Amino acid sequence: MIKVGIVGTGMISELFAEGAKFVEGMEVVAIQSRDEMKAKEFAKKHKVELTFTDYEGMLKDVRIDAVYIGLPNSLHFEYACKALSAKKITILEKPFLSNLKELDALIDISEETRTMVFEMNRVLCLPNTHVIRDHLEDIAPVRMITMNFSQYSRKYNDLLAGKTPNVFSDEFSGGALVDLGVYGVHLMVDLFGMPNNITYIASQLPNSIDISGNLTLTYDGFLASLVQSKNSRCDNRITIQGEKGTIYASPTASRIDTVILDVGEKKDITVTHEYESMTYTLKEIVRVINEKDEETYRKQLKQIRNVLEVLCAARQSAGIKFTADQK
Repeated sequence: MIKVGIVGTGMISELFAEGAKFVEGMEVVAIQSRDEMKAKEFAKKHKVELTFTDYEGMLKDVRIDAVYIGLPNSLHFEYACKALSAKKITILEKPFLSNLKELDALIDISEETRTMVFEMNRVLCLPNTHVIRDHLEDIAPVRMITMNFSQYSRKYNDLLAGKTPNVFSDEFSGGALVDLGVYGVHLMVDLFGMPNNITYIASQLPNSIDISGNLTLTYDGFLASLVQSKNSRCDNRITIQGEKGTIYASPTASRIDTVILDVGEKKDITVTHEYESMTYTLKEIVRVINEKDEETYRKQLKQIRNVLEVLCAARQSAGIKFTADQK
């Protein structure tokens, strides 16, 4: 049994706690927050045994095998370094880290301590991601891909009121690309590998952080256009167009609920999900750990690096700068 301590009591940690309940071989046993009341409320709601206000104290507890870090993006590196140094299996919420320099340093610690680190990307283990992959040949060759993930942020009104929420902060490595676009990037890199060219045109705040934008990925023979927005909403959809037909998936790469194959007539090829998206990733993480599946583990590290390379190149293209880049 892999016993997990959660760091942070936000909505994403709530989703993790719920998703873990359906994972055989994993149990959430601890919650850490600097706010003791929030930790106790979280523990009561999710029936979690242990509460901590001190992160280092949680890392020292031998009853905890792994930690899930559901904190603002810029804090991932510091907290993950401490977890790996304490030889706790580490699961980081997406985006994995702010930049490649952090990735290199973190992987060094992981290798030195022989402790695994994972990203909660939700995309690769979804049943309908496999469905899309299995049917690409039916429409090949691919000629155009469009994705839209627009979600009016719960924090956007705070931004309009003159505040700077974490998700729109350069200090906390925020923005639409790393919050929403990362899912589409994961799907593209998984299905098609690394693009030849990366261009990001964004609507940006004075601190350079993107509220919305269009990421163009150029591959041999086709283009992919990934739109993400945190100040508007729409009917999100993924469209993969080929010479022989089209695959439609919805709503987003983070939660593909339906897949339609159109090769002259439309056919629903959806696989019904038994669980929410996080559960599938957690099941795979448990399998990799228990089976000591080094090949799959190394493959996911390569995926993490490739996705982060795309995100960093996209940020550079648009002139998006994080405080973490200067450290």
